[in-house]
Amino acid sequence: MLPKLNSVIDKFSQVVTLNRTTEQIINHFPTEVEEALEIKAVIQPADKEKLTLDNINYSLKYIQINALDEIKINDKIKYKNTYYRVISLSDFSDYGYYEGVGEEIK
Repeated sequence: MLPKLNSVIDKFSQVVTLNRTTEQIINHFPTEVEEALEIKAVIQPADKEKLTLDNINYSLKYIQINALDEIKINDKIKYKNTYYRVISLSDFSDYGYYEGVGEEIK
């Protein structure tokens, strides 16, 4: 049996806003709808080894996100009044959490 690490994330987490864009049918037309969710996550500076050097914009900030709730590529995380777009994702749901890297949106 795999160890569940979600209790560690829960202990050090804070509430952040996750904005997710989904496509819904409204009046028979596909429409993009953005919903805001509050999730628990640990936010820290991104590990430089996990960033792809050819894809880094050095004028932007990068964060690592460890969340109890599922996060997806292109989700937006609001942390300290700054929005970050999830650009890479690791699924550790077998251990009870998700890990991603966020790039600052200007």
